[in-house]
Amino acid sequence: MSNPAIREQVLEAVRGLAAYGLGPAIGGHVSVRVPGERQFYINAFDKTFEEMRLQDIALLDFDGNVLECETMVSLGQTFHHGIYKQREDVQAIVHTHGFWLTAQSAFGRPVRNLHNLCTYFDQRTCISPSDDFSAIGPALKDSDIAIIIPWHGAITFGPDLASACALHVTLDFAARLDVTMPSHTPQMPTHLCDEMKSVLARANYLDVTWELIRRKGRDNFDGQRVISRPAH
Repeated sequence: MSNPAIREQVLEAVRGLAAYGLGPAIGGHVSVRVPGERQFYINAFDKTFEEMRLQDIALLDFDGNVLECETMVSLGQTFHHGIYKQREDVQAIVHTHGFWLTAQSAFGRPVRNLHNLCTYFDQRTCISPSDDFSAIGPALKDSDIAIIIPWHGAITFGPDLASACALHVTLDFAARLDVTMPSHTPQMPTHLCDEMKSVLARANYLDVTWELIRRKGRDNFDGQRVISRPAH
């Protein structure tokens, strides 16, 4: 059954991520599970996040069949329904090849705790050798919110689209810190990590960041495409 509201949300998400510079090339996808169905909406593969329109958001079932909007979808869409099947708590998934995320993936490890926001991913990031769900599934723990795919990119997910997207731009920020800071840079002590996790939860940081992502997407859309303005 068609769900226009979810299609609009996926479009809003890809445009917001594009404004952060996370979708300038072909590749990357955002999906949202359809409540109560073995289906999800996902963006097309043959356009960048910057170019995406509503007709580029397709509805797929958990067998990978396109049910709505005959458009080209990524071969990598299989890990989306794989994660949805394994983790019923996950309602939305984001995958990009953002520059800093891809650079981080070459380390083949989670981001270091070099800033308050990095603590979101502390002990909650798995490493998968590929984006095939046969590799992701065994590596994925019930508490994980992110996946690093070495020499490829990253995946974030959550109980809603707001969380999945906000975690993604936060992971990109954390990756930039990790990539650019020397290997001997001190990491945040464990007791401070735990304290910051509590502070961020009380501050509703992910919800506020999602609203920022939405604003950036709207403000940078010129009627034809999103003009990327990544932070420097």
